[in-house]
Amino acid sequence: MLYFITGEDITGVELAMEHTDDDDVTILLLQNAVYFANKSNKTVTQALNQNKKISACKEHIDTRGLSNFISDKIKLVDNSKIIDLIFESETIINM
Repeated sequence: MLYFITGEDITGVELAMEHTDDDDVTILLLQNAVYFANKSNKTVTQALNQNKKISACKEHIDTRGLSNFISDKIKLVDNSKIIDLIFESETIINM
């Protein structure tokens, strides 16, 4: 399951955290949602502690000057990897 998060609403991350460890969940942060990748974001930190996979668009991180503020546990991905994530996912939830 892929949570495709583009907006400034943390609800998508919270919904992804409701899944059990048996569910294959990836959270993809794009556009302004990359601000959630900040090391100080408590909700994203909780999701990482629950072993949720979190990726963020490297281009959107760089454009916003956030590179130095991103958690090391968040995987930065380029456009080709984003497309791979989309096609590898059986279910996509767009937030």
